Amino acid sequence: MNKQFSIPSLAFLALILLAQFSCSDDTDPTKNEPSLAVVEDEFKINAAFEDLDFLTLDVLQRSGLGARTQASADLCANATVTHNENTRKITVDFGTGCTSPNGVIRKGKILLSYTGSNFLFPGTSIVTTFEGYEVNGLKIQGIRTITNAGINLLTSRVTLNVKIENGLITWPDNSKVTYNSTQVRQATLGSAGYDVSVTGTASGKSRGGVDYTAAVIEPLIIKEVCARTGVFIPSSGVLAFTYQNFTVTANYGIGTCDKVVEITYPGGSKEITLD
Repeated sequence: MNKQFSIPSLAFLALILLAQFSCSDDTDPTKNEPSLAVVEDEFKINAAFEDLDFLTLDVLQRSGLGARTQASADLCANATVTHNENTRKITVDFGTGCTSPNGVIRKGKILLSYTGSNFLFPGTSIVTTFEGYEVNGLKIQGIRTITNAGINLLTSRVTLNVKIENGLITWPDNSKVTYNSTQVRQATLGSAGYDVSVTGTASGKSRGGVDYTAAVIEPLIIKEVCARTGVFIPSSGVLAFTYQNFTVTANYGIGTCDKVVEITYPGGSKEITLD
């Protein structure tokens, strides 16, 4: 039996097929640019903790616990550093707020508790907590532990295990990011200062309530010479984010002290300049 289709039935069939293809395009992640809010927030969080790293190293050195007995920390004039050697605690107090020589705005207190008599000794650890601490408008809470996992005197390289637990970062509008991370940081002392190679993973919930993970897929290189000018962005390396069924990578470049990052997502890529 031959079947014949009328023009109206063919038109109806075409509409159904078109609707199916349209729905398929809408759900295909390669056709849509994901929201980059998660990635951009992570950049700000990382910058805040990189600032904390270099500040911590400076304070340790000023206190005679590092490689040098003197250091030029990026502290504003009215910030105070109190070192209690009996309890092995250091308090860095920025008061109600001040701006450092590099233009970093900080307020509140950083509380450091350490073991050992010199941070260069393997096994030495530093636990950092915060009391009303803010950096460039971000309120930082949580527990950060740095442990010296070994030193190579021939290469002047120190390996540090770094963990952030129960991290909570609050923006001025009271939106929040929860944050946990585990890193291995290798700090090498050269003629131009420290270079730090970072590997590891992080996870959290974004300000928009999105669960995400991040993993270093090419070591992130952070240079002291860049940080001293207020650039706390890695100069090279690749970081990958996974959220909402997307994978987004951030390529930090080839070693220059800039704030340009190339973002690649399913279906495209673009460069952004970080604040």
